[in-house]
Amino acid sequence: MEQTLTIKKVIAGGKGLGLLANGMVVMVGGVLPGETVTVRETKTHRGFQEASLVRVEQAAPERIEPPCPYYGRCGGCNLQHANYPAQLLLKRQILRESLERMHLPLPPDEPGPTLASPLPFAYRSRLRLHLDQDGRLGFHEHASNRVVPIERCLLAVDPINRVLGRLAESDWPRRLADRIAAMELIHSPADNRVALVLQPSSGHRRPLPPDQVEAMRPLADLVLPVRATSGHVPDIDGPCTFSQEFAFHGLSYRLSWDHRCFFQVNCQQNYQLVALALDLFSPQSRPIAALDLFCGMGNFSIPLALSGATVTGVEHNRSSIHWAQANSRANGLTTARFLAADVEHQVNALVADKARFDCILLDPPRQGLGKAAALLPLLAPDHILSISCDPATLARDLALIGKSGYRLHRLVPVDMFPQTHHIESVALLERN
Repeated sequence: MEQTLTIKKVIAGGKGLGLLANGMVVMVGGVLPGETVTVRETKTHRGFQEASLVRVEQAAPERIEPPCPYYGRCGGCNLQHANYPAQLLLKRQILRESLERMHLPLPPDEPGPTLASPLPFAYRSRLRLHLDQDGRLGFHEHASNRVVPIERCLLAVDPINRVLGRLAESDWPRRLADRIAAMELIHSPADNRVALVLQPSSGHRRPLPPDQVEAMRPLADLVLPVRATSGHVPDIDGPCTFSQEFAFHGLSYRLSWDHRCFFQVNCQQNYQLVALALDLFSPQSRPIAALDLFCGMGNFSIPLALSGATVTGVEHNRSSIHWAQANSRANGLTTARFLAADVEHQVNALVADKARFDCILLDPPRQGLGKAAALLPLLAPDHILSISCDPATLARDLALIGKSGYRLHRLVPVDMFPQTHHIESVALLERN
């Protein structure tokens, strides 16, 4: 059944929200606030309906023609129908609503304007492509395991698209379909190399034969077949190394990592994110003690230590800790230590030891810090800087911290993933 309605707003997840004449809430993708649209119901829940967009009756002035030929089929992007300034505004509004829903007091004019990505397209330095049994290589459709084959991704940096084009023109996806479940393309910003990482399917524990790997070498600078289970940690100059150079605030340094580490895929925006964190959270003239939770390979720990802080980094991923330690040595640091441990467990141990830190930085995965957020005030920091990729879990964590005498001082949305609904944000809390 088709019905016409007006879109009130765009909510977390990128869908538009409107009301039917009977008051029923309808959520539909591909729309913008203020638009009049005709939709078709796809699923009914208690209290709301999901719907698909049939046509736009009256378009918002911010609507544009999506430039990607796969848009609407590929599940990767869902905001390409909005011009870039509109995307930035939508993300700011979604972040504000997420915190207001938790009844968190916001300072005047916060959140501030969204920090725009230097590049709205051609920014991703890492792509994960799925390979189905028929040899189709691409992205999954939204809410589906069906693969949409692609030959180019407008979000990827050009070197990745060159490798992707070679893959699409070759017969390798078809030849590997029974052994490989996914392929990752990873770009190293410092030296412009691209690695092709081959992820085996669940039924194949052994890597590809060496002759097959050798035959694939013309596709990319590096071809890396991955064992399904491997505890090997490469040397710092090993063939899996990726690097990025940084220079700001009088600092100049390089970070390196491998394919098993988390690193922000928008490298140019990560550059701005780290600079923003140091601006908000800069060490004072005296040495300070900083705790970096979910420190990864040292994205924030290394510049904090180079700025004069004594840093303790905690991360459960042992490969990331290996690279954090290697990055610390490579940059001549003696004031940074890194612990491979479960973050919640380590926070509990620090509280039990009556440890104290002047400042705490956390950059958790999408699920946030959870109940352990309530423990951070027990470490007596003057400031807590939370970097989040999910507004809902950020709001939950901030609410837990706020109950122990901390107030939100700054909140900055950061557009790490243009053309998508994903929102990065930086929240600075101060002790009352």
